[in-house]
Amino acid sequence: MFGNFFNQMYFGNPRKPDLKPEDIPKKGIPLFIDIFCSNFWQLTSLNLLLIIFSIPIITIGPAFAGFNHVLRNYVFRKNVWLWNDFKDGAFKNLKQSLIITLINMLVAFVLINNYKIYSIMNNDFIKKSGIIITGLIGLMYLLMNIYIFPMMVTYDLKTKHIFKNAFIFSVIEFPRTLGILLICLFVLFVSIILAFIPLVLISFSLMGLIINVFDRMIFEKYIDNKNQVTGNDN
Repeated sequence: MFGNFFNQMYFGNPRKPDLKPEDIPKKGIPLFIDIFCSNFWQLTSLNLLLIIFSIPIITIGPAFAGFNHVLRNYVFRKNVWLWNDFKDGAFKNLKQSLIITLINMLVAFVLINNYKIYSIMNNDFIKKSGIIITGLIGLMYLLMNIYIFPMMVTYDLKTKHIFKNAFIFSVIEFPRTLGILLICLFVLFVSIILAFIPLVLISFSLMGLIINVFDRMIFEKYIDNKNQVTGNDN
């Protein structure tokens, strides 16, 4: 009895026909569910890799490059060797990931200090206007980051073109991009409420997978179909 049960778990149900290529989910929610269910334990391992290699501040950029490289490969339906793919993504995008991380930190520093400066101003109009403008710029930059790292590991683009495309996608796909951001923030909020345990186990991979599945649809629509850039098989 149990022998048959475990055989079916490992080898599958012999009465069920094999999946045909056209039956395999290729985009959207079905793709996300299929990847998440099929690679749950690998995603938890990837989550841990990201946390470990992000502990030294200087390696945050390469860690996110490796992280997104692995997720990109899952979305592209490539065979994934977790450590090798993580390492390859980190090293192949080392310089650019460090530059992008430095830019992100600089932007965050400027925005935080802008908020502090405007919040102590006496002129009520300037104070409110400055805080609102700073907040809107911060929101737009968060939306851009939904595209930046996945685009970096997928295409051979200069940093300025990555930021340009990320800004354009954030504008023309604003409602959907905002929706993805809100979903990720919800996952983060729930993880914090649950004493950070999901954050350590799976939350970063969950958010990253959501973003990469979404980005695949956007890149396919605006980049791949229009042949605007050259693919980078990192």
